[in-house]
Amino acid sequence: MVNALKHEDTHILLESADVQWYWDGNQIIRFRELWREGASVEEIAEELGSNSISIALLVMDQAEESNIRPRRLGLFGK
Repeated sequence: MVNALKHEDTHILLESADVQWYWDGNQIIRFRELWREGASVEEIAEELGSNSISIALLVMDQAEESNIRPRRLGLFGK
């Protein structure tokens, strides 16, 4: 992918990760519901047919946009 830029002392984040970058409106609505209900990242990933890395990135995106609120146990849920 970006191998030409690699150096021995360089780390490229998520270089080999399987990430879902696109989400439709229904998935976002369901994600927000599950987040409010206290579902964990793993539970949300299972419900949405995705993986934990993609959900964690979605959490960061939605938090940055102020669409979800922080939770006491964060990514771990209730």
